Amino acid sequence: MPILLTNLRTLPSTDISSGGMPFSYQPPTPGFALVGLVVRAGAWIDQVSPIFAELLEDGTLGAEMQGPLFGGHGGSPYELRVQPGHIVTGIQTRSGNYVDAVRLLQTKWDGSSLDMTTTRWTQWVGAPNLGGVERMERLVEPHGAAVAVGIAGRSGHYVDNLTLLSAELIRVSGTAVGKSNNNRGSRASSSTVAAG
Repeated sequence: MPILLTNLRTLPSTDISSGGMPFSYQPPTPGFALVGLVVRAGAWIDQVSPIFAELLEDGTLGAEMQGPLFGGHGGSPYELRVQPGHIVTGIQTRSGNYVDAVRLLQTKWDGSSLDMTTTRWTQWVGAPNLGGVERMERLVEPHGAAVAVGIAGRSGHYVDNLTLLSAELIRVSGTAVGKSNNNRGSRASSSTVAAG
């Protein structure tokens, strides 16, 4: 049964800056969830790029893909990644004029559901002094049935605000269908025999 996603939502951004241009990205292929971010940071977060992994039914995560880069090119590179077997279900930022730091809420994926008893935050990644105001946590909804499937925000030379795209997990049941006989061809050959 393939794993699909429905009810795509953009979580509200709680960062105050409205500079830069808006962006939004999710993988073009269904069944991928957010597992991390590649970040460039100095005094602020200069750039962010999402990392996705395919959700597999056996409880593992499959092929990974990295999304496009949003923001400027300054700062030093960092990788913020959830633990193996976990996916992102929330985000929190520290921000002022720009986003200073970010952390992700990670939840265990078992192949059929999310184990909400295992959720915990990653470390903060971003400005070394962790400046800015710690913004309210944004969690995917409904709790226990949705995952982060993309990122959204605004960026210019720096990342002005950052939030998540979330979607609910659904499974599509399928039944194998055998090859059917061509009834039209059978009737045609019967009538030919009868006519002869």
